[in-house]
Amino acid sequence: MALTCQRCLGPVDVSLTVDRWFRFVADEATASAEDDDCEEDVLALEPRPSLYELLEDELLMELPLVPMHETCPEPVIMRVADSAVAAADDEPERKNPFAELARLKK
Repeated sequence: MALTCQRCLGPVDVSLTVDRWFRFVADEATASAEDDDCEEDVLALEPRPSLYELLEDELLMELPLVPMHETCPEPVIMRVADSAVAAADDEPERKNPFAELARLKK
């Protein structure tokens, strides 16, 4: 699955593998009774479960919280930590918004 790397903001391919077992039973009461005793997930056939929604939920749970490359293809420059980048920024000094209030107070 193509996601965005949260470190370099480039595309990263993440493989999703889901290995789940399901057992279907007649109704919700039977499913809740047997759920504690078995390792696989017990699903009731009534109301009829949606296979599409079941697969979607399983794949969403397998997505990484923060997708990243093991090693990003291009070096990532950390703006705060890199003094060369901080010196290169010719951003004008910001005025303190409360300075005008202090002037008006006098």
